[in-house]
Amino acid sequence: MIYKAFYSDTQKFLSLPETGMGYQVIEAKRSGEIYKNKYVVYNGELVIDLDNRLLEFKEKIKIKGFSKALSEAENWLCETESISLVSKSLLLEKRVLSETEKKDKKRHSGSGAREHPKESANGREIFVRLSAYENDRRIDFVKKRLVEGSYTTTYLDYLECVRLPDDPIDRYALPNDDPVEWAFYVRPETKDQLQRGVVQPAFGHAGGGIEAFFENGTSVDTYFDKKPYGK
Repeated sequence: MIYKAFYSDTQKFLSLPETGMGYQVIEAKRSGEIYKNKYVVYNGELVIDLDNRLLEFKEKIKIKGFSKALSEAENWLCETESISLVSKSLLLEKRVLSETEKKDKKRHSGSGAREHPKESANGREIFVRLSAYENDRRIDFVKKRLVEGSYTTTYLDYLECVRLPDDPIDRYALPNDDPVEWAFYVRPETKDQLQRGVVQPAFGHAGGGIEAFFENGTSVDTYFDKKPYGK
């Protein structure tokens, strides 16, 4: 099923790290149920059962569009305190690009960002968060910063994706098949820390793009621009 999260649940999602850029995979107990079930959450708002009908639900959302799917979804009746993240290691798939494909698409090999040590930003490098949502909830538009536990890619990897052109949904292994519409630009300060790695295969996508994880988000006034994807 496709559900709309209540405000309290959205706030809970935002207090937890992302699983990947723009989404979370969680476990939670719905009201009146004994056991937890797994769900995919898009933009902290739209909740989808992670079961054998996932592809069907994804297609419905793609056809309707995110806003309409959200407005028509039934309310997600959940015990907020039961919400927890699913380990990303449980989601990874053994899908490997050939060396020719990796070269042609300029994809990368290696482990995910959270398996790498933290590094300090140099104060000059730009990172880009790609999203299907203009109101991306991982951008604090008031304080102009990336919120805690959020993913981006690097500006250079984003440029490679656009110039080739490559499919950003496959490159960054996104569960939502809605087209990527927006690019949010962030320039972290030297006091901001990140972990840098390679997007792992998931949701039937190969990954191989560069990802950066900001456990503590970024400083105030580091978010500086929003543009349509590819512009």
